Amino acid sequence: MRVVVLPVCLLESYPHVLLKYDFRVIPPSSSTQMPSSPVVHSTTSSVNGSNHKSNVRPQEFYLTPYCSPILPSGSIHTVCEIIKGSSVLRYLFDVKKEDEENLENKIDFKGHCRFIAFGPETDICICALYIPHISSLELNYINQPDPPLSRQHSKLSYVRAPSDPTKKDIALAYGNPGSEHLPATAFVHRDLVHLWISIRDIRHKLVHIDRVLKQPGILSKLTHVESWVTSYNGSVTDKTTQSENDAKRRLIKARARTLVWDIMEMKNEILYPHPVHGRIPNFRSNPDCSTNLAQLEEFQRARVIEICPSLAQEHLRLFSLAEGKVLLTPAPSIDNALFYKLDPKFLHMHDLSRAATKSGTAALGTIVNLTAVGNLHVDIVVVASVVVNPITGARLGKGKGYGDIEYAMMRQLGACDDRTLVVTTVHESQLLDDLPSSVMTEHDLPVNVVITPQRIIYTQHKFSCPKVINWDYIDNDTMLNLPVLKEFKRLQQLQQEKLN
Repeated sequence: MRVVVLPVCLLESYPHVLLKYDFRVIPPSSSTQMPSSPVVHSTTSSVNGSNHKSNVRPQEFYLTPYCSPILPSGSIHTVCEIIKGSSVLRYLFDVKKEDEENLENKIDFKGHCRFIAFGPETDICICALYIPHISSLELNYINQPDPPLSRQHSKLSYVRAPSDPTKKDIALAYGNPGSEHLPATAFVHRDLVHLWISIRDIRHKLVHIDRVLKQPGILSKLTHVESWVTSYNGSVTDKTTQSENDAKRRLIKARARTLVWDIMEMKNEILYPHPVHGRIPNFRSNPDCSTNLAQLEEFQRARVIEICPSLAQEHLRLFSLAEGKVLLTPAPSIDNALFYKLDPKFLHMHDLSRAATKSGTAALGTIVNLTAVGNLHVDIVVVASVVVNPITGARLGKGKGYGDIEYAMMRQLGACDDRTLVVTTVHESQLLDDLPSSVMTEHDLPVNVVITPQRIIYTQHKFSCPKVINWDYIDNDTMLNLPVLKEFKRLQQLQQEKLN
């Protein structure tokens, strides 16, 4: 008989369970293919599974719970031993060295625990332990150095080894065998990654779980855990959603981006370029996002679509042109223009593939000056993301904020309004249910809809979109990298002078 320990909590009224990736375990080959049709959810929660076909990548990593054979001393004692053996579980339950002998008394098994047995059909017993939510960003940085607040194009090595590499090994991985003096954050070695996963997503088989959770009857029994967590009367305070200063917010953003980049590199989910750190992830199966986006009624009605110039959205730009949509792509290097405009009516079929690329957009597109932007109405804005909270709609880009600024300019010029749908296309591993709301400020752009290769997610859209540019957040580097801002500011000043 085995016991499975499931720490559970409520995130935005959704029951979640803490599971882990164990990258020390070499995953078996998998030929399982996900269904081609998306699953549509309203205000759903995240998934950290993946949509990989066997002809693309032969191996899968699975989420797994803490599990152990029940000791002769009983199931409660076994749960205590599991908790004592994990630094993350010790942190969750605030277990100190002096608490180990009386851990059964420290943890309120009577009020915060639910044991669920399955009878003769399986040898599994679930121990669900209700706890106040602690961010997965905290849990994954226990004994880990914090990432730099701005890490662009870091050189990283992801050699999976049974023991920690020496500095000489790290230097060899960098191609510099003569140097053993490397920064602490140069080499990322994550054996375990812990994530809060929605029980609903587990039951709907939207995540890759290992055979422990696939035992007969377990998925159906998880409904009991879900009901118990939902009806729990304990008050939960999420300390990560309280007001935080800018330095703390930047650290949370850096942790979230780095965690997603690390997971996607270790799971081999990136096509190119490598490493993904500092970039918008160009993930495998991103063409499936185009298929799912096409099923949106808003896309079918849309005439003008603005899509970010990232490599990950190149197929989506091609797909939109092929569907007859007028495509707008940001033109950040032009002084007095916000977009390139591509109308498929004036393009040959053999030019569409080239038009979807950055260089092709500049060569084949028509420049849309700032003064002409207001003549357009953008129906859908597709923005690039590194991390997304699929429940609230909070998102993080790669840290430059250009997409937020471009949207604010469109809003001020009248090209966007409340009818404009804001969409992002991401991999399932980029979804983080407990990305705190504190990362969003008034100038950050949230999303209405999240499209993954597997499904369509309608967020709760808890944040308002930026309607004007807050010049207090625009620094000199941004002004240099987006020269259109200077012209936009000049036009706004002229307009203000006319009104006065």
